[in-house]
Amino acid sequence: MGTAVFSAVSLKLCCWGPLLLTSVVGISGSSVYFSWLIALKPYLLVIAFLSLGLTFFQVYKKKGGEDCSNCETDKPSFFKSKFYLWLVTAFVVVMTLVSYYPQIFHSTTTKEIVATNNTDIQTVKLNIEGMVCSGCEENISHSVNKIDGVTNVSTSYEEGASIIEFDTTKTNVDEIKKAIESKGYLITNTKDQ
Repeated sequence: MGTAVFSAVSLKLCCWGPLLLTSVVGISGSSVYFSWLIALKPYLLVIAFLSLGLTFFQVYKKKGGEDCSNCETDKPSFFKSKFYLWLVTAFVVVMTLVSYYPQIFHSTTTKEIVATNNTDIQTVKLNIEGMVCSGCEENISHSVNKIDGVTNVSTSYEEGASIIEFDTTKTNVDEIKKAIESKGYLITNTKDQ
C-alpha cells in the first residue's frame, strides 16, 4: 500500500513540487525542476494500481489447506485492515483523477464583465516555461482568472503560452505575472497582442 500511495503522490509532484518550492523556499520558476516527472506518469500509475492489486489479493485471498474452525484468528492492525485498503484505493483514484482530469476539481470562474471603454482592454501573450500537462493549464488559468479585471484566459501547455485579456484600469501585466510565478512557473517572454 505504501508503494501505491507513493506512486499516486508522485503523479502530482510535478504540480505540487513547484508550488511548495515557490511558497516555502521562494524559488520562482521551480516548475522546470519537476518537468521530467511528466514522462514517468504512466509508469507511476501502473505501479500504483499493480501495488493495489497485489495488496487486494493478499488481503482478500482465502486461507486454504487446513481446517481452521478451531484456529485463533488475530484481528489485523488498522494498517493491514480492509478498511484502510479501501481508503488507500480511494486516495489513489482521486490522485489519478486530479492528475489526468484537473478541470473536474477546479471550479469554473464565470464573470460578468461590463466594458465601458474598449480602449482599456489589453491582450497580452505570456510565454511560460514549466507547463507540462493539462493540469498546468488549469492551474494557471484558474489563478489568473481570479484576478479582478481579467476578462479571458487561454492557456496551452503544448505552446507554452497563455493569452490573457484584461482591463488595464483594474489590473496590469505585472500583477498577472506575479500570479503565475507564485505557482512556480517562469515567464520567459511577454508580447502585446
